[in-house]
Amino acid sequence: MSNTAISKIVQEQMKQGKNCCQAVIIAASEVYNIPLQTDIMAAASMFGGGMGSGCSCGALTGMIMASGVFEQYGSHPLGDKLPGELHDEFKNQFGATCCRVIKSRRGSLANIGNRACIELTSKAADLLIHEWEGILDAGGTATINNHTNVK
Repeated sequence: MSNTAISKIVQEQMKQGKNCCQAVIIAASEVYNIPLQTDIMAAASMFGGGMGSGCSCGALTGMIMASGVFEQYGSHPLGDKLPGELHDEFKNQFGATCCRVIKSRRGSLANIGNRACIELTSKAADLLIHEWEGILDAGGTATINNHTNVK
Protein backbone atom coordinates (compact mmCIF):
# COMPACT_ATOMS: atom_id res chain seq x y z
CA MET A 1 0.00 0.00 0.00
CA SER A 2 1.33 3.44 -0.88
CA ASN A 3 2.10 6.24 1.54
CA THR A 4 -0.78 8.16 -0.01
CA ALA A 5 -3.24 5.35 0.71
CA ILE A 6 -2.06 5.09 4.32
CA SER A 7 -2.32 8.86 4.72
CA LYS A 8 -5.84 8.79 3.31
CA ILE A 9 -6.94 6.16 5.85
CA VAL A 10 -5.44 8.20 8.71
CA GLN A 11 -7.06 11.40 7.45
CA GLU A 12 -10.47 9.76 7.10
CA GLN A 13 -10.28 8.24 10.57
CA MET A 14 -9.23 11.47 12.25
CA LYS A 15 -11.89 13.48 10.42
CA GLN A 16 -14.43 10.94 11.71
CA GLY A 17 -13.31 11.67 15.27
CA LYS A 18 -10.72 8.99 15.91
CA ASN A 19 -7.64 10.14 17.79
CA CYS A 20 -4.05 9.79 16.59
CA CYS A 21 -3.47 6.46 18.35
CA GLN A 22 -6.66 4.92 16.96
CA ALA A 23 -5.96 6.23 13.44
CA VAL A 24 -2.50 4.61 13.34
CA ILE A 25 -3.87 1.28 14.55
CA ILE A 26 -6.78 1.31 12.08
CA ALA A 27 -4.55 2.26 9.12
CA ALA A 28 -2.03 -0.44 9.98
CA SER A 29 -4.72 -3.07 10.44
CA GLU A 30 -6.19 -2.22 7.04
CA VAL A 31 -2.79 -2.49 5.35
CA TYR A 32 -2.21 -5.96 6.80
CA ASN A 33 -5.84 -7.10 6.86
CA ILE A 34 -5.69 -7.75 10.58
CA PRO A 35 -9.01 -7.60 12.43
CA LEU A 36 -9.25 -5.30 15.43
CA GLN A 37 -11.21 -6.14 18.52
CA THR A 38 -13.37 -3.37 19.95
CA ASP A 39 -11.50 -3.56 23.26
CA ILE A 40 -8.25 -2.62 21.49
CA MET A 41 -9.90 0.45 20.02
CA ALA A 42 -11.45 1.29 23.38
CA ALA A 43 -8.01 1.13 24.99
CA ALA A 44 -6.54 3.25 22.18
CA SER A 45 -9.18 5.92 22.79
CA MET A 46 -7.35 6.85 26.00
CA PHE A 47 -4.02 7.59 24.28
CA GLY A 48 -4.97 10.64 22.17
CA GLY A 49 -3.53 14.04 22.98
CA GLY A 50 -0.54 12.58 24.72
CA MET A 51 -2.68 10.43 27.01
CA GLY A 52 -4.83 13.47 27.64
CA SER A 53 -1.94 15.21 29.37
CA GLY A 54 0.32 16.20 26.49
CA CYS A 55 2.87 13.47 27.23
CA SER A 56 3.68 10.53 24.92
CA CYS A 57 2.31 11.27 21.46
CA GLY A 58 -0.70 9.11 20.64
CA ALA A 59 0.66 8.36 17.18
CA LEU A 60 3.73 6.79 18.81
CA THR A 61 1.65 4.80 21.29
CA GLY A 62 -0.48 3.65 18.35
CA MET A 63 2.64 2.41 16.57
CA ILE A 64 3.62 0.39 19.63
CA MET A 65 0.10 -0.94 20.27
CA ALA A 66 -0.25 -2.01 16.62
CA SER A 67 3.13 -3.75 16.80
CA GLY A 68 1.90 -5.71 19.81
CA VAL A 69 -1.09 -6.87 17.77
CA PHE A 70 1.15 -7.65 14.77
CA GLU A 71 3.37 -9.87 16.92
CA GLN A 72 0.51 -12.39 16.92
CA TYR A 73 0.85 -12.69 13.14
CA GLY A 74 4.60 -12.56 12.63
CA SER A 75 7.60 -12.13 14.90
CA HIS A 76 9.58 -8.95 14.39
CA PRO A 77 13.35 -9.61 14.53
CA LEU A 78 13.80 -6.93 17.21
CA GLY A 79 11.30 -8.63 19.51
CA ASP A 80 10.89 -6.74 22.77
CA LYS A 81 13.42 -4.14 21.59
CA LEU A 82 10.98 -2.97 18.89
CA PRO A 83 9.18 -0.38 21.09
CA GLY A 84 12.52 1.31 21.79
CA GLU A 85 13.39 1.28 18.10
CA LEU A 86 10.00 2.79 17.19
CA HIS A 87 10.49 5.42 19.90
CA ASP A 88 13.91 6.36 18.53
CA GLU A 89 12.72 6.46 14.91
CA PHE A 90 9.77 8.63 15.93
CA LYS A 91 12.02 11.00 17.88
CA ASN A 92 14.47 11.25 14.97
CA GLN A 93 11.64 12.00 12.55
CA PHE A 94 9.67 14.49 14.66
CA GLY A 95 12.24 15.83 17.12
CA ALA A 96 10.37 14.73 20.25
CA THR A 97 7.97 12.07 21.52
CA CYS A 98 5.99 14.37 23.81
CA CYS A 99 2.75 15.66 22.27
CA ARG A 100 3.04 18.99 24.10
CA VAL A 101 6.61 19.56 22.88
CA ILE A 102 5.77 18.63 19.29
CA LYS A 103 2.78 21.00 19.27
CA SER A 104 4.75 23.85 20.87
CA ARG A 105 7.35 23.69 18.09
CA ARG A 106 4.73 24.25 15.41
CA GLY A 107 3.22 27.58 14.57
CA SER A 108 -0.25 28.27 15.92
CA LEU A 109 -1.74 28.05 12.42
CA ALA A 110 -0.52 24.46 12.09
CA ASN A 111 -2.46 23.49 15.22
CA ILE A 112 -5.80 24.74 13.91
CA GLY A 113 -8.14 21.84 13.20
CA ASN A 114 -5.46 19.27 14.01
CA ARG A 115 -4.03 19.70 10.51
CA ALA A 116 -0.47 19.15 11.73
CA CYS A 117 -1.53 16.21 13.91
CA ILE A 118 -3.13 14.53 10.91
CA GLU A 119 0.07 14.99 8.90
CA LEU A 120 2.29 13.71 11.73
CA THR A 121 -0.03 10.74 12.36
CA SER A 122 0.05 9.84 8.66
CA LYS A 123 3.85 9.86 8.72
CA ALA A 124 3.90 7.80 11.92
CA ALA A 125 1.64 5.18 10.31
CA ASP A 126 4.00 5.07 7.36
CA LEU A 127 6.99 4.58 9.70
CA LEU A 128 5.17 1.67 11.30
CA ILE A 129 4.36 0.03 7.96
CA HIS A 130 7.97 0.49 6.85
CA GLU A 131 9.22 -1.17 10.06
CA TRP A 132 7.04 -4.24 9.45
CA GLU A 133 7.70 -4.40 5.69
CA GLY A 134 8.66 -7.90 4.63
CA ILE A 135 7.55 -9.43 7.94
CA LEU A 136 3.82 -9.21 7.38
CA ASP A 137 2.08 -9.63 4.01
CA ALA A 138 0.64 -6.20 3.18
CA GLY A 139 -2.73 -6.41 1.50
CA GLY A 140 -2.76 -10.18 1.50
CA THR A 141 -3.49 -12.52 4.33
CA ALA A 142 -2.99 -12.50 8.05
CA THR A 143 -2.92 -15.77 9.94
CA ILE A 144 -3.22 -16.30 13.67
CA ASN A 145 -3.97 -19.49 15.53
CA ASN A 146 -4.56 -21.29 12.21
CA HIS A 147 -7.25 -18.76 11.22
CA THR A 148 -6.60 -16.82 8.02
CA ASN A 149 -8.15 -13.47 7.14
CA VAL A 150 -8.07 -12.99 3.37
CA LYS A 151 -8.42 -9.55 1.86
